[in-house]
Amino acid sequence: MSQNNAIYKGFKVSANVRRAPGEAPGGEAAQPGFLATVTITQVSAGMGSLRQVPPLIQHFANAPHAAIALALSSAREAIDGMSTFVKAR
Repeated sequence: MSQNNAIYKGFKVSANVRRAPGEAPGGEAAQPGFLATVTITQVSAGMGSLRQVPPLIQHFANAPHAAIALALSSAREAIDGMSTFVKAR
């Protein structure tokens, strides 16, 4: 079973999966599959101010666990991209 909720660097990442609609992004016909949508919510402002999080992230895949894994991976990359940490020289 895939993990679809996690805390990552002070953000709650939650993925929901459902059967994909009849079309993939771009209007082309999709094979039967699954669509995972992930949301990111800041749960801790202890180390800085509240930050604006990216909009919903969606991924299509042939299996529910694969769609969730892709969506969660994209969410972690988005959170890493928001990082303001600078290493000391």
